[in-house]
Amino acid sequence: MDELSQAKQAFTFEPLLDQAFAEAGTGAKAFRDESFFEGLHRVLAIPHNIAISLSGVQIMHANSLRFLVNRLRWEADVEKYPEILDEDVDDPIVVLGLPRSGTTKLQRFLSADPALQATPAWAMWNPAPFPGEERGNPAPRREWAARMMNAVTNTGDTYQKMHEFAADEAEESSFIPIANFDNIGQFITAPDYSYLDWLRSRSRVPSQAYLKQMLKYLQWQQGGKKGPWLLKNPCNTGEFLEVLEVFPRATFVISRRDIYKTMGSSMRMGTEILQNTFDPLDPKFVGQYTVDIWAYEAKRYLEQRQAKGSEVRLIEADYKTCVADGISVAREVYAAHGLPWTKEGEAAMRQWDLDNPRHKLGSYGYELEDYGWSEEKIADAFGPIAEDWRGK
Repeated sequence: MDELSQAKQAFTFEPLLDQAFAEAGTGAKAFRDESFFEGLHRVLAIPHNIAISLSGVQIMHANSLRFLVNRLRWEADVEKYPEILDEDVDDPIVVLGLPRSGTTKLQRFLSADPALQATPAWAMWNPAPFPGEERGNPAPRREWAARMMNAVTNTGDTYQKMHEFAADEAEESSFIPIANFDNIGQFITAPDYSYLDWLRSRSRVPSQAYLKQMLKYLQWQQGGKKGPWLLKNPCNTGEFLEVLEVFPRATFVISRRDIYKTMGSSMRMGTEILQNTFDPLDPKFVGQYTVDIWAYEAKRYLEQRQAKGSEVRLIEADYKTCVADGISVAREVYAAHGLPWTKEGEAAMRQWDLDNPRHKLGSYGYELEDYGWSEEKIADAFGPIAEDWRGK
């Protein structure tokens, strides 16, 4: 049996669960909540459905194991400390927007305000404390993130130029709902179209409900509520009404950027995300899969905005404004959410801006044509939003 076949055999239900029970250190022999099992089985089938590389299977295995271990540790702590479930996290500020549309800048800029609860990378990767970790001192998880982040996320030097990873920096909240095994984030890193079809046939609420549980868990670890959470997940763009169902006092802000630019940049990012999933990697596939994901989500955003947008606290800001005048966007968001504006918060945001100039780690190039696309094809795929957001 070759190495790839061995890796696929190890990435199966019983061996993976046995490994998770052993690593979690909770003494559990079973999960109390098995509602995620269907999604897990679907994820375990992915390496058999696509021409995945050895490193791709290994990364899927490592991530899935981490998801299960965190879930087991959470279950054990909830049994000991049921007050975890009483934490109030119903009022987050949620940054929406397609990838490469300034959402990371907006998230980290806002997160500089100590009145908001940020989502540091170490917490998104491991919301559950490690065994023996002192409550309120997540140093072991921070150290793990600093050591392991690049290996676990497929990133390389070019990816870091596009999206800087740092253990203590605010990071996408998307890394938690993917752990429910029924989230579009899984398709982004391991694109199996049969899995995508299954995802689109089911509710998006469960993965957001899992996120809510983990935010309660993290908030309890730090001694209770200090302010609203500041979340960012591009995948939420087409599901903000489902997010609102789970977080009923949420406020949303979307950064709108020229679709033609975001897609070219997203395709370039896709080559970094998938470089360890496929060998060789076909740029034309990257282009098609990028549009398949985000044209669907953009259209879903428009449908939800047209259906219920007037009933939702939703701020629409142009990318150029987010980059050049983030303070004005922040003021609008705070006013909508009912948060007081403070000199301390404004000073922290301005300092973050000074410390983090655009392209501080370098720049990179991309062209739609490199991936088999053109502006005309993008316009056909996205419909009216492509022209509505042009030049934003």
